[in-house]
Amino acid sequence: MIFSRQPPSKQWATLNYRGEKFAEVWFKPEGEPCVLTFRIPQKSFQLPGMSEQLTLENLLLAVGIEPTEVESWRHGDVTHSGTNGANPEARHLPPPPQHIAQLEICVRLLPPAEVATSNESSEPEIPLAKWLDLEARWKAILALEVTMDTLRINMESLLAELESSLNKTLLPEEKNHAPRADIAQWNKSKNRVRNAVPKLKDYIHRAVWAGGGPERKRLEELYKDHIQPRIPFPDMDKVQKQFEDLQKDRQILCAHGQKVAQETKSISANVQGVLRTLQNNAATNAQRKRGGS
Repeated sequence: MIFSRQPPSKQWATLNYRGEKFAEVWFKPEGEPCVLTFRIPQKSFQLPGMSEQLTLENLLLAVGIEPTEVESWRHGDVTHSGTNGANPEARHLPPPPQHIAQLEICVRLLPPAEVATSNESSEPEIPLAKWLDLEARWKAILALEVTMDTLRINMESLLAELESSLNKTLLPEEKNHAPRADIAQWNKSKNRVRNAVPKLKDYIHRAVWAGGGPERKRLEELYKDHIQPRIPFPDMDKVQKQFEDLQKDRQILCAHGQKVAQETKSISANVQGVLRTLQNNAATNAQRKRGGS
């Protein structure tokens, strides 16, 4: 984000963490070209695990501003120096007193010329290859998830077919006139169905959970907020490994899903074929007996 190009706010913008609002930001209040204001509701400090995340550094990174761009910041009557992003106070924000609804922090940034000088001297340039790798991995993950979802939809249809086969009972005429070998084959096929149904349910559950897992959502937000616009963020190498692990997880799940789908399709076709053979043989035997009598 280039702050100098950011227009002044007309309303508070919401900052979310894992889909939940935790703070708001206002850019350039009262026409101040180098100022922005955060406000954090009292309840945000009570959210599990949130207190440690509520730091000035994280607030700035959430809107695409590096801590090194800060000249000074203030909450209440206390003003702190930016000290080129090294001020330890920026790594901890005290919650407001109980009778105050929210903590308000006013941040003043360095003038654009000084920010450029500071960044040139202290921030290493992110190699283009790293951005491209992260983008390619995310697109590969999305493609794999499309395959997973297609498999899930097909498996839900297969599951309905197999459960219908399990609930199928032979008619009295079919039981009385079908050859014993056909009856035995029918019972054997139904046992195969019983073994296949849990495998289908397991994959369907895993595919649904994978699409909405908290780690996946966090990486999606990171992609939209930083990787796509190419805004640097901490621990890029660690995140690159997380993208790689997620891609491998999706590849394994897709391969497993394709194996289960192929196996259960074969079982479904088999049980339908066995049933047709049984019904045809039973009808033929019944017709012969009626003709003989």
